[in-house]
Amino acid sequence: MGTSKSTEAERKFTAGVSIFSGRPDPTWPISAALGSKLEKLYGELERHEGGATQAPPLGYRGAFLRDDAGNEWSAYRGVVTFNSEAREDDNRAFERELVTSAPDGLIPPALLAAEFD
Repeated sequence: MGTSKSTEAERKFTAGVSIFSGRPDPTWPISAALGSKLEKLYGELERHEGGATQAPPLGYRGAFLRDDAGNEWSAYRGVVTFNSEAREDDNRAFERELVTSAPDGLIPPALLAAEFD
């Protein structure tokens, strides 16, 4: 008789981008595997000593990852923050992985091109 080797429920992750003013920002579920990969990537990033880049009041203001335990990682232009600790993401790997995980059409293509091309 087959049984699960783990009784622990799989963690749930939500990704999103901050782009709108006056309406909800786009969010989407991501797999537990991708969420864990991003957690690991964050853990490998070097500590960032300066302040985070200030986002503009309108337009793209970064990407975020949330889990069902209430944790949140925020990424914007080379800096990822978690629990007020900032890490260097010089090649924007964490941020790019989050943003490119969005379903097609959810994020305006012109915004993606302007930010990541």
